[in-house]
Amino acid sequence: MTQLLPPAPPGPRASDARCDPTHDPPQDLTRASPCVAWSRHAAELAIPIGASLQHWEETPSTQVLVAEGYLARLLPGLFLPPDLLGTAVQRALALGCALGARLQAHHVIAGPSAAWVLLGGAPPAPAELHSPAHRGELAGVVLRTARLRPDEVETIGGTPVTVPVRTAIDLLRFTPAPVAAPMLRGLVASGHVDVDAMRRALRQMHRHPQVRAAGERLESVLGAQEEDRGAAAPTGLPSAVTR
Repeated sequence: MTQLLPPAPPGPRASDARCDPTHDPPQDLTRASPCVAWSRHAAELAIPIGASLQHWEETPSTQVLVAEGYLARLLPGLFLPPDLLGTAVQRALALGCALGARLQAHHVIAGPSAAWVLLGGAPPAPAELHSPAHRGELAGVVLRTARLRPDEVETIGGTPVTVPVRTAIDLLRFTPAPVAAPMLRGLVASGHVDVDAMRRALRQMHRHPQVRAAGERLESVLGAQEEDRGAAAPTGLPSAVTR
């Protein structure tokens, strides 16, 4: 039986000093970093992640490696060892590295991808980005046209990501329920967002497409959970959510 071995990295790894974000990497390395389109800070932090990005053919053997946890698929044909995706910063930068030269400064991590950055787990497929530009074609990516307000975007490791409440609203509006429901529950359980904040955000977006359906989905997925919490409180008031 042929034993599958991970391929060697596509080039020599950066030195320890280059991998340490407290050092200032050489200018040419920073410019070559896949995440430089987002920010210099992201470019510096992404150097060791980009060096570890692996290209594999999409075969049954590769699927086994993913299923058994030896590889994490970021985009079709692009993988990382899961131990390099342990933090929100690493996950955000990993998606930028996978996009490589296709990454644009106005791309914002959104929807299931933004929830994955916060919560971890398996990278969603397809990945999702928001952009104010007209929709383009990126393999393995859903690119939605959206003009986000400044307060709807935060930076994580120099990468732009929709804030948790906007992430939750996009999950409710666009993501199939089997994918959205566990992510929504995870965002609430982890304290990133609460149900009342989602209700308020939906009221403010009443003229946007699919908001009414999103409100119905919110009550279906999380409404009963909130009622149970409220019933458990002696005063009858909703229980507090620790941020």
